Amino acid sequence: MITTLLSAIGSILHKAELTLLLTLVFMILNVLDGHSTYLVLKPNHFEREKNPIARWVFRKLHIPRGIVIFKVLLMSLLIVAISYYAAWEPFTINIAMFVADILFLLVVLHNYAISRRLR
Repeated sequence: MITTLLSAIGSILHKAELTLLLTLVFMILNVLDGHSTYLVLKPNHFEREKNPIARWVFRKLHIPRGIVIFKVLLMSLLIVAISYYAAWEPFTINIAMFVADILFLLVVLHNYAISRRLR
């Protein structure tokens, strides 16, 4: 029974359709991350951003423009990398995307919680 379950999970993790679904979830979470980051940083509270590279970009380009440009650049690079890598090894990329989706979900929830607290 356990062997059958593990075999079924392994079979699902090898599917390109799962890669597409997990990538779409990742993109939606990134849009929500951008929105929630904006709510936390507005109007100019850059010190609240924990990522030093993002903080620097946001200071230079100002918000919300800096958030949009930063997210578009990162997502463009990631989508190209995911597309290339998933063609060769969907199993690994699906596991990585699943973990990334969980982490980004936690980040988004945290950002919205901070946003509510700041109001």
